[in-house]
Amino acid sequence: MSKLNKEQQIAELNSEVRCKLGSSPIHSVGVFAIRDIKWGERCYCRPNFIPKFYNIPFGSLSKLFPEVKELVLQRWDSVVNGSIFCSPNDDAHLLMFINHSTSPNYDVVSDTTLKDIKKGEELFEDYRVMDNWSQVRPLKDNPWLNGENSIIKENKLKTFIKKIL
Repeated sequence: MSKLNKEQQIAELNSEVRCKLGSSPIHSVGVFAIRDIKWGERCYCRPNFIPKFYNIPFGSLSKLFPEVKELVLQRWDSVVNGSIFCSPNDDAHLLMFINHSTSPNYDVVSDTTLKDIKKGEELFEDYRVMDNWSQVRPLKDNPWLNGENSIIKENKLKTFIKKIL
């Protein structure tokens, strides 16, 4: 349980909750910025080893940024009855859902941005910087190498075939 007072808890959540899970056109689920994040800023996609729990009365949730309040209410219905809740940064393990791009905008090691990221933009890391990445993502038929998944490639092929027929 957080040792911060109610106002400090609200300030911490408003400061640290910057991303959420969403539907990705690249690979089903991805991580998206809920606000603009400047180059070099922390994204808080790596969960804490010990999750942060908060005790903010339901009536005070209106002091949270709307995007943060929405995430809390989506995940912790019982907050309406005064229950504690976990930080949205810690309950979803966002890091596990960051997709690959050869032009990444997120650094998994430092949990920071590699460039400015706009609200609504998807975060991407480069899987190839991981040791032995090719054993998990072999070169043959690897849709992650160019940032497109096989569904997108298949749709492009269908569109091309329709055009020539």
